Amino acid sequence: MAAAPKQHDVELGHIRDGYPALAAWIGRDPDNETFVFRKFDRLSARNLLHLQCQLIQPEDEIDKLDDEARKSSDLDARQASRRWETLKELAKNPARPEEARLAKADELAVKIREYRECHRPANVSS
Repeated sequence: MAAAPKQHDVELGHIRDGYPALAAWIGRDPDNETFVFRKFDRLSARNLLHLQCQLIQPEDEIDKLDDEARKSSDLDARQASRRWETLKELAKNPARPEEARLAKADELAVKIREYRECHRPANVSS
């Protein structure tokens, strides 16, 4: 014969079992000693490796664009490598190479943010 459910296993008249019961049990632990979860380190490392691969091509592309600007006979193109304001202004003209440089920088900013977020150690509260 099954034991009657304890008071803390019943919520709003419904018996909790499965994940809800396990979560309630973990949540009642005042020392958080039962608060143990997998970190998925292998999958996290694999994800970081994929993100690194996704960063290699745009890194090479922006390096090439920077190198072309540095070697350019166009003073504005060289100046755009030194001043953000110049780069932004020149990038408004779709015929200028600065448009591609700024777009590539924006693309890298998004991917780097994602990479760093995944690379950051998990914050564990005590």
